[in-house]
Amino acid sequence: MRYLIAAAVMGLITVPSTLPAQDIRQVKYQRWGMFGGYKDKLIGQNSWKVIAGVNGRAPEGSAFNIALYRAAELSKVAGFKYFQIINQKGKQSYVSLGGASSKHSAGGDAELQIIAVNEPSAPENCLAERRELCMTLEVDATMQRVSPFLKFPRLK
Repeated sequence: MRYLIAAAVMGLITVPSTLPAQDIRQVKYQRWGMFGGYKDKLIGQNSWKVIAGVNGRAPEGSAFNIALYRAAELSKVAGFKYFQIINQKGKQSYVSLGGASSKHSAGGDAELQIIAVNEPSAPENCLAERRELCMTLEVDATMQRVSPFLKFPRLK
């Protein structure tokens, strides 16, 4: 799964931000609840642990998209332009329906440990098993690239 998360990040970096809406299956972006969502915890100065989960037939990588958006959102609200992913974990579940040989996504979870920064330099303090799982991403670009995959609550 760690390879899947690294591939998802690299895919998000190269995904066009103007994909047609009909080509994308969205998941709800919401605080943690019965049907998944995100939760976060401040673990140090400008540093958070972000956990996300999805239930049901969410598209592959959905939990990671939620966690990635929340990491960018926390960094932006704190006044930073970049965030460093210094550790990441996750898993994707699959189920075969009706005895069919095809597999369908059945939920998953993702966990990021991030540090908000103002410089695009590479993380010095990588805690991941493999160095390539640590990276620095621009806040606004990340939010723009991930948002097409998320369904946001309507503002009242």
